[in-house]
Amino acid sequence: MEKSELLAIPPNAARLLLRHGGVHLCRPLRSAEFIKFAKARGISIDAARLLRFERLGIFSPLFRVYSSNARKPLELPLTTNRWFTQGYATDTTQGQPHAIPKKNSQDSEAYYSRFQIASLIFTVDQFTASVSLDSFLDDDGLNKEAWLARGAEFEKFGGLLIQQGGTGKEFRPAIDLLCQFISDRYFPHTRSNQRTRIVSDGGFSSDQWMTINGVAWNWGDYAQAWDPSRTKRVFKLTPEKLKHAFETLAFQQCQLDPLERWYQLLQFISPRERDRLKHKALAAETIRSGAFMLRLLYQDLYGKELSHPNEVSSTVITHVPELAVRADARRHMEFVVNRFDLNPAPKLTLFVEGASEEAAIRAIFEHYFGAPPGTHQIEIVDLCGVDTATGGRKEDRFRAILRLVDYLHHHQTFTFLILDDENNARKLKEAAKGLASTLHASRHATRPEYIKIWRTSFEFDNFSATEIAKAMTTLAHGVVFKTDEVAACKKAKNPGAELSTLYNTRTNAGLNKIDLALQLVDMIFDTASHKAPTNRPLIRTLERVVRLAALNPFPTMEESWERNQASKYLGKKRTQVKTKPQK
Repeated sequence: MEKSELLAIPPNAARLLLRHGGVHLCRPLRSAEFIKFAKARGISIDAARLLRFERLGIFSPLFRVYSSNARKPLELPLTTNRWFTQGYATDTTQGQPHAIPKKNSQDSEAYYSRFQIASLIFTVDQFTASVSLDSFLDDDGLNKEAWLARGAEFEKFGGLLIQQGGTGKEFRPAIDLLCQFISDRYFPHTRSNQRTRIVSDGGFSSDQWMTINGVAWNWGDYAQAWDPSRTKRVFKLTPEKLKHAFETLAFQQCQLDPLERWYQLLQFISPRERDRLKHKALAAETIRSGAFMLRLLYQDLYGKELSHPNEVSSTVITHVPELAVRADARRHMEFVVNRFDLNPAPKLTLFVEGASEEAAIRAIFEHYFGAPPGTHQIEIVDLCGVDTATGGRKEDRFRAILRLVDYLHHHQTFTFLILDDENNARKLKEAAKGLASTLHASRHATRPEYIKIWRTSFEFDNFSATEIAKAMTTLAHGVVFKTDEVAACKKAKNPGAELSTLYNTRTNAGLNKIDLALQLVDMIFDTASHKAPTNRPLIRTLERVVRLAALNPFPTMEESWERNQASKYLGKKRTQVKTKPQK
């Protein structure tokens, strides 16, 4: 771009900034604070080098404050230019000559902006040479001629850089100043996890050189009264200038950031946790915050939204997820965590009748599948009885559990129900065949085969009467149960309840169904058992459950979610009813 088309530093920029710009949320940093801030971002800088840069005119602070006779600190925000007109403070933003100490002293103090990190990185990179010492050595030791020749090259190159003004006397420092100038308005938007943001009002801070009194300053009031046109006038902004400044920062942070490929995930992480990043990653985070603020300013001024800072350095053919989805932060985050395979939502919810079934299934997962259900992204829900699923005598008694199933399927979590053949369990499965989804028009709420009804009960379908009798005998501590006693319970209308009655009658104590279930599970894997685990109906059912969960791909885009919803896996496809158009 032509020089006239680049962002430039306005006259008296430091005074304008201290009077009208950012002093509350991103206060100017003393040189020692700025050095610490820079080192945390992996920038090799110290007080001597920072002063040397200032003397050479290649990197300057915002302003420098000198000791006054009264020793009264400079009060911000500025209400008068007296400190500058009387020489107690100097605007150094345009590199004009000013008194610079040879080393840090008690006579003056320089103040910097955190957003100058972007320019400082360029300055340090330009004025830091990397050499291979072995290139100056030969059989006789040091090759002085090679050393002097290389030194002459460095001297020539360094002089050229100083002549050109280091990182540029206008453009890049102007971006730093613009970011600082608008920070009181836009900085809280950068301190966000896309759902909430950290907003702080002004406070009181002071050192021997400067005092910031923002006790009465309120960000909400300031933001509401904000007029972006003032910034436009001060910096003589045009859409082209502002967009170019934004893209400059965006390109820099992308090239610098080692976590650039993870930005979609990082934007949903707490700002306080992002502050724990180190070196280049933390420097990129600082530069990105400046780019975000320029993006917001552009939107306020010109009513258009620029690309995300991390999508400037490359051509995006397909946005993942789609741009329209990003308006909903929760939905956007869901697709992003799916992409990184971090979604903790279950891929399958398994509803079981009671606590004993849940305990048995958890034990089987540990022993047979080698890990708890959660490792397979399976959630087990105890329904506390068949009636919880089937309801009472109302006509719509099946809709509650099936509507929950429909909801979970809408969020692409498979559901599977395992119930005893009690009460209305069979009718529940029958009702599932024709229940249309209320959340997706092209399918039913579920598939009937995702509801498993035991022919008799959990115990009798998976274990023989002999095994059940043996398990009850173990629990009874001396009372022996016979096979024919247990077999008789199987013929009852409610076999599970009949088992409990038998145990209570013989032992005068209640049957702990969870302990019984765990005893029976141990028999599945007993080497003395004549029945292979895979011949147990429960094992075969759980194998299907695990397979369904493993083959359930969480979507990374709205398009793939819609395709999954319309498939036959979550529910059988519905026959679309064609309606005649109304006349």
